[in-house]
Order: sequence, then C-alpha cells, then structure tokens
Amino acid sequence: MSATQSGGQRHVKHWLPSLVARIITKGVPFAELPLRRKVGWSQTPMFLAVAITCFLAALISPTEVFTDPFFLAGVALTVLNTVLAWTLPWKAMGREQVYLSIPASGIVAAILMAVGSYSFVNGVSLLSAFPIFWFAWSGFVPRLTLLLSFAAPLAAAWLQLLHYGVPLTFSVMAKPLIIPLVILAMATTTVIAAHNATLMEQKLRATLAASRRQAHLLNAVLNAANVGVVVVDRDGHDVFMNDVQRFQHRHATPEGNPDPNESELLVRAVGPDYEPVAELLAARDRPVVRAIRQEEFTDELFTLGPLANPMYLSTSARSFFDEEGDYDGAVTMFKNITPLIEASRTRDRFLANVSHELRTPLTSILGYVELLEDDSELTDVQHQSVGVISRNAERMLQMVNDLLAAAAGHHQVNIVAMDLGEVIHAQVRSARPRADAAGISLVLGSLCHEPVLGDPLRLGQVVDNLVSNAIKYTGAGGTVTVGMGCDRTEITFCVSDTGRGMSQVDVDGLFTRFFRTDEARRSGLPGVGLGLAISQELVTAHGGEIKAESELGLGTTMTVIMPRKNADHTANPPVQSLGLPSVRTGDPR
Repeated sequence: MSATQSGGQRHVKHWLPSLVARIITKGVPFAELPLRRKVGWSQTPMFLAVAITCFLAALISPTEVFTDPFFLAGVALTVLNTVLAWTLPWKAMGREQVYLSIPASGIVAAILMAVGSYSFVNGVSLLSAFPIFWFAWSGFVPRLTLLLSFAAPLAAAWLQLLHYGVPLTFSVMAKPLIIPLVILAMATTTVIAAHNATLMEQKLRATLAASRRQAHLLNAVLNAANVGVVVVDRDGHDVFMNDVQRFQHRHATPEGNPDPNESELLVRAVGPDYEPVAELLAARDRPVVRAIRQEEFTDELFTLGPLANPMYLSTSARSFFDEEGDYDGAVTMFKNITPLIEASRTRDRFLANVSHELRTPLTSILGYVELLEDDSELTDVQHQSVGVISRNAERMLQMVNDLLAAAAGHHQVNIVAMDLGEVIHAQVRSARPRADAAGISLVLGSLCHEPVLGDPLRLGQVVDNLVSNAIKYTGAGGTVTVGMGCDRTEITFCVSDTGRGMSQVDVDGLFTRFFRTDEARRSGLPGVGLGLAISQELVTAHGGEIKAESELGLGTTMTVIMPRKNADHTANPPVQSLGLPSVRTGDPR
C-alpha cells in the first residue's frame, strides 16, 4: 500500500465509525476507492467540524462571526481545501505525497480561525487536531508531525493573545499549554500506532508474498507431476485446484453449461472391459463429495467427459487435520490413465489378432501330423519323429491359446491324474536334438513313475523352459542333467548345467518378468525374460515352488519342489480349473 493509500485509509478508519464509513463509501473497501475520493473523504471531517463551529459562533455572536477577517480567512481556506480535495486529479500529479498539502493548509486554517474567534468561541485551536492526525496516520513525516502537534495549537493560543493585546506574562502563556500537550500525546500515540500498523502491514505483505510463492511452487510441482489436485476446506469449499485439474474439469463440463455444479459434471463409473457407464454418477458417490465426507480411498477408477471421448482417472483422497486433531479439509488427486487404458486395449486386440493368425496354420499342421501318425508304412524311428512334431505343435498351439487367454485376462490349469516322470522323459527326449546340435551332453537321471495330480501340459511347459534355458547357456562340451526325486510328502525335479552361471544379484531378479542378465544381453542370445517368470507362476498354481542356485563360471541348478498329491490312476478324477494370472511364453535370461 502506498503512503497515500495508508494515510487516507487510516485517517478515515480512526475518525469515522465503521458504520458511517460503510455508508459514505457505499460498502466499497476504503483502500479500493479512487485516490480523489480517499483524499476528499479524509478532508470531510475537518470541513464538518468547521461548519459546526461556524454554526455555534453564529448563535453566540452573530455580529462578530462575519466581521473578523482571520476567522473568515480560516473558514474560506477550509472550504477551498475541501473543494480541492474532491476535485484535483491527485493521481495524475506524479508525487503521491502531494495530497498532504491539504492537511498542511488545514493547520493554517485552524490557526486563523482560532485567532479570529478568541472573543466569542473557545477551543477552536482544537480544530488543528484533524490535519495533525491526518499527518500522523499517513506515516510520512512522523518527527515533523510531533513538532506540529505541539507547536500549532500553542501558536494558535499565543497568537490569540497577541491579536487581542493580552500581556504575555509567564502565567498567561502557560495556561493554554494543556491543549498542545494533550494533542502531542494523542499524536504520539497515533504515530506509534501508525508505525506498528505499517510494520504489521509489511509483515503481512511478506507473509502473503511467501504464501503466494509457495502456492505457485506447489502448483508448478503438481503440474509437472501431471496429476490433478483439488483441496477443500473443512466446510467443503474449494481452496486450491492446479492447472492439470482445471483442464480435466473442463473436459467434464457439459456442453452448453459453462459453469456446472458438482452434480452436473460428466462423471461416470467404469463398467466391464473399461467401458464407462452411460448413467452419470450420483452426486454423493463422486470423488470430491466423498472426500468432503472424510472418506479415504486409493486408485479408484472414474471417467470424465462424454461417452464418445471418456477420460479415465485413477482417483485417491486423503483427509488432513489441524493441530488439535480436528478435521480441516481433504485432498483429492486425479491421475489421467487414459493412455494406459488405450494401450491395454491395443495390446489385447493385437494379441487376439496375432494369436488367431497363428492358430489357424497350427491347426492344419496338427491335422496332417495325425494322418502321418496313422500311416502304417512309417518306421518306428519315423513314428517317434512324428510324435516329437505332434507334441511340439500341440505345445505351440497351447502357447497361442495362452496368448488368447492373456488377451482375455486369464489362464487355466487343468488338474488330472498324471505321470510326472513320463512328462519329464518326453520333454527331455524332445530337447535332445537341440542338445546334440549344440555339442552338449543331455543326461536324464532317475525318474519316478507314480500317478500324481497335476496338469501335464503346464508342467511339461515348465520342464521344457528349464531344459531349454540350460542348453542355451551352456557351451559346447558342457553337460545338462535332469533328475527327479520322490518321497511321501513332495516331488522334486532338478535341471543342472555346467554353463556360465550367474551372480547372486542376477539370481535374485531371475523370476521377474522381462528380466535378463547383463551377460545374456551382451551375448545376443534370443529371449525376452518371461520363461522363468511363467514357470514360477505355473508351479505356484500347483502349490509348489521353484528355486535357483548359481555361481559365476560353475553353472546353475533349477529345482522345482511340488507337494505330493497321490491319485488313483484307475479312477476318473475330476478336472479342476485353477485361475492363473495372464502369462506369456518366452525366455527368462
């Protein structure tokens, strides 16, 4: 606030009751008035006091009032000051303190009136208090103000005596000292109050500036994080909304309604397959309204905007409390995840389309393989080769079906009575040509051929993943050993190799999706890091666990431990479907 604004505003606040101030300013805050009106209203109390003085003087001594030149000069100067205060363009004069010429000439007017009214009205020197207090509240020249507060009324009193020829003895000159001293005391109090008010105003302005800087910083941080934020106070009123949320709010605004309330915004729940529900969400179920009710939630999904162009938001809300522990408001955060939803839909469509294109030729291959298997002219060796083709084609078809299931969001594990030893034997036999081609010795240890409960296709997939990895990461001349152990409580099978091995850090991340060791990436061997993660999911679905032990340069051992579930292979056990998270086939390392 400028000195002009401070002086005018403080003067009116202390010389006019608040009700009168509201009436004369028509409810507008004084600081927001034009400078001309502020100066005019600041001069008005002096003008009214002079008018009352003239009225009283006319009642007491009507003949002298209009004949004394000093009194009339003071009245005329006051009227002139009032006219100038209301008419001069103070703001256009350049220097803000030029308006103080009005109270300065007001002191002169008060002295003139006091000198001229000595014979018929007492106490007119008190009129000098009006311009002196205006000076005091302006905070402009505090030392000069204090000097004038004592000297002006004292000069008026002594000039009265000189004007009327009263001898200036010590006692005569001392008698009017009480008025200057009272005005000095009041002016001193006013100057101190004005100084304190200025200091307080400066602190408040500094605090406000710091608060605004913090708000701008917070807004910048939240906008950089690309998260919409709404903060409400304890009464449910919005106190903060960042730019991201303003944009999202505009997206939820109905067409033709530029200023909707909360219940009119286009907010919807999300139905199956991430499709927005046609009906708008009830007002009581909307995120901000729930946050106002002190509900707290995390990552709940809503949509904003029209059905044809929905914006998907992951929404969270938290309440905050004051120092006494009372509810003080809530924060609601809106994260736009529309690109993630679209990416998920694109992925599902891609998987479905690609899987369909792969399944059609595989079905034809399996059909012709079945014809070859029924050909009696094939030798035993040829029948074995055809069997290997059939098993791998069926596995490939199952992997394609897995991709389709991934697009649908689920897998199935079908539990039947099976011979796990025979499954391991078949997978090793299928992998032997790859091992021979790589110059690797593939050794099959002892096997257990007792009926157990499990999914032979899924467990065969696990064995194939482990054996394939061992062959891939074992150099020529190395050995891959597959063994199996059984007891009354569990079944264990291991795949060990004499390959490159891994560090403990790599072992810790081995079952993480898309994880590949640095050595695997540098080697250029194919793989995307999914095989072991899928194997772990399949083993877990059977109630088992898979472990890895490895040391750099000394090879790796993968151990699968499964609970023993005996089954009567002569009976027809029920088929059990177990839900399994969506997985895709691939190589782990």
